[in-house]
Amino acid sequence: MKDHRSYFEKANFQSELPNRLLVGVIGLFLVFLELGLANVPVFYAASPMLSLIFIYYMLIFHDNLLPVVSIFLVGIVADLLFSDVIGGRATIFMLLSYFVRARLIRLQQYEFGQLWIDFAFICFSVVLFQFVFFSIINLAIPSLNLIFFQVGLTLILFPIGFVMIYSIHRLLQKLKLVA
Repeated sequence: MKDHRSYFEKANFQSELPNRLLVGVIGLFLVFLELGLANVPVFYAASPMLSLIFIYYMLIFHDNLLPVVSIFLVGIVADLLFSDVIGGRATIFMLLSYFVRARLIRLQQYEFGQLWIDFAFICFSVVLFQFVFFSIINLAIPSLNLIFFQVGLTLILFPIGFVMIYSIHRLLQKLKLVA
């Protein structure tokens, strides 16, 4: 009879792949939620960027769980579902990830007000990139009212989304300690 203990001793039971897949699925779920909000008459064509809030939080506090591939997939799915220029949102999300990772140590030490101001800068950058990208490709300028509404709504929802994600994170940590 063959001894199988050496095989299982080499196995890595602490893999981060399931956690990375879960984070990617949550990001895709938020894109679908954005799409659902876009069908509500109040948010028509200017739904809040919930996936941006999620990506920003995860990049700051769980950088290892959000690889660039997941960010790219979330952006591409959002581009396809929102009928945007394919690659526009994916590109800016990937550039955002490199920008945040370059300043990660400083961002982790910020207070919430500073994170909100930094998020406002990032949100304006994302919208400006999409605006320029759309204008160059389509040779037309979209309505600025909708753009300002979307940015304002995203900035208003940032504290709520941030606190919800943080609360879920703390709850999962407590459950992990108990189990």
